[in-house]
Amino acid sequence: MPDIIKVDTNDKLRTLLTDVLPYELPLWFSNFTMYQRFSTSVHINAYKTISGLDFESGTGVYIPLDYLICRGGNKTPRAISIMHPVAQLKVCDFYDEYDDLIEYYCTKSKYSLRHPYRKSTKFYGKAQEGSKLADGVESADEERIVASSYFKYKKYPFLYRFFESYEYHKLEKQFHSMLQVDVSKCFPSIYTHSIGWAVKNKRLAKAKPRAHGDFDGEFDNLMQLTNYRETNGIIIGPEVSRIFAEIILQKIDLNLVDRMLQNKYKISKDYDFRRYVDDYFVFFRSEEVKKNFIKALESSLLEYKMYLNEAKTTIASRPFATDISLAKHALSHAVGEFYSSRYKEKDTDSESIVQLRKPSSKANKAIAEIKMTLANHKVEYSSISNYLFSAITKRMLSYLSKIEEVDSKEEFHLNWLLVDLDVLFFIHAMDIRIRPTDRLARLIHDLLERTSNWSENYKEIIHKKVFDHVKQAINIFINHANEMIGLETLNLLIILTMLPSKYQLPENKLKEYLGSLEKSSETNDFYFRWITFMLYIERKSEYDELRDELIKAAENYLLNNDHMFISSEYFMLYFDYLACPHIDEAVRRVIMGEVKNITLDSKKKSVQFNVNTQSQIVLNKDFIVSWRDPKYLKNSLEKKEYLFSYN
Repeated sequence: MPDIIKVDTNDKLRTLLTDVLPYELPLWFSNFTMYQRFSTSVHINAYKTISGLDFESGTGVYIPLDYLICRGGNKTPRAISIMHPVAQLKVCDFYDEYDDLIEYYCTKSKYSLRHPYRKSTKFYGKAQEGSKLADGVESADEERIVASSYFKYKKYPFLYRFFESYEYHKLEKQFHSMLQVDVSKCFPSIYTHSIGWAVKNKRLAKAKPRAHGDFDGEFDNLMQLTNYRETNGIIIGPEVSRIFAEIILQKIDLNLVDRMLQNKYKISKDYDFRRYVDDYFVFFRSEEVKKNFIKALESSLLEYKMYLNEAKTTIASRPFATDISLAKHALSHAVGEFYSSRYKEKDTDSESIVQLRKPSSKANKAIAEIKMTLANHKVEYSSISNYLFSAITKRMLSYLSKIEEVDSKEEFHLNWLLVDLDVLFFIHAMDIRIRPTDRLARLIHDLLERTSNWSENYKEIIHKKVFDHVKQAINIFINHANEMIGLETLNLLIILTMLPSKYQLPENKLKEYLGSLEKSSETNDFYFRWITFMLYIERKSEYDELRDELIKAAENYLLNNDHMFISSEYFMLYFDYLACPHIDEAVRRVIMGEVKNITLDSKKKSVQFNVNTQSQIVLNKDFIVSWRDPKYLKNSLEKKEYLFSYN
């Protein structure tokens, strides 16, 4: 049985590990190291003193790190954000004081499919076989291997769980049509002051000034703090933003039901609806009800300065089966057939594995089957890549477990793994986003771990296969940089760090890759690029020229930045640069002194501190990146496994 570990509910900084970061980040990025630093006063005082920022006040101005991610297919990219580390601490304070009220205001609408309902108080310390494949936030009936979220959630961590539920089938029995519509640019449209309208009411909120200590006033101020003091729009990515939106949307749900009742339409009788974040699913029997519902929803949203996205309105009639669900069903059959062909008849033990001689031919056949299934159902790879990774990963790990029992590994045992790698890298090439790359990296990590005792010859073949595929993926980006978001390919370099040192890209290829990333970038991702490449090249002599270029680029950034420490990117890069052991300490100390000379505190006065004293901390203690931990990237992969996106 796994160990049940209680969450220390008195540790308010635990919010740093659950609710303040977006999911879509480079594999090396987490808050675990920063959490450790902020847990000790000597370290946090060093960051305060050097930056000149007022960590205590809730009135500062902080600029988030905004960057673009791909949403798959032909959809426009989405801008998501990392809030400033000081703003993250303010979220910790807010949760510590108001988590009970968050629970209260997020449980008013029974029509919400995803909402927090109580604090997480325990989690499992070890996972049972296969449980690592679970996805989503902590749901009501499911514990996680680590506390992946501050709160437990009802009802569904992922939308597809709703479509597979009894609740959905019950609604289908009662209503013959379903309308799906979403809120247009929901998070960028949210007016922060409208939290008061949701918690109180619009008239009262406007008439009564926000008092210090009011839940809605404090939440309003917090969301402005995370977003450069903007009142129009909230940042996308962190869970705290979804909670803010959820409180407002729950009030809109209730207003919507009241409006329909005024029109003589009763919920559960004449119509019903469910909402997943900002997506509405409306169940109805008559055209008149549907029209009145849309009108009532538009009016309810308009009160909060929000609008429906008419371009994404779809209607389904019974049976409620989407192209995606049909494609998944067909793929489930195809993947099942593909893996059953790996074993003789119905046996699935290690002795019944079929002898495969031509892995490339088998891989091509499997890929063709996947392509035909998607073409038949007119579904994009981005819609099903997550499902395919899950299905193949589960069976591939099962296969590895079986051949662990075999004393002498033969060529055909290896060949089946080469087939799996070809198929997985093909799926990834069709959907080069952060989530598929994460899953690919974790699977390769597991594969290398579980074949570490194989013969050197077989391991060499696996290593070369992985290297060739990753190199090909990087070349695809270099050749088509203007059509892709480079940030999402950075994790490919992290995959290469898992291989023996002989499998590394030459310096000229890395320079070409970095140049393509810089040229195609439209957002603030210098920090991501700089850290990823520095993690890859370390102090290896063959990369001396590139390392010098990276050091000069970082110094230029740090000494010529208009916003300096109020910028999230600047704050993180500065302290990670100073801690980087791949740069001579004397060089870092000089930059520390030069930045000090141009830094002003919150009162516009020059910061005052002793460089020699403070350098003892910031030059030797990691901030975000654990430069000094030889198992850092491996541990980052394992931690990333338990952090979940919601869509």
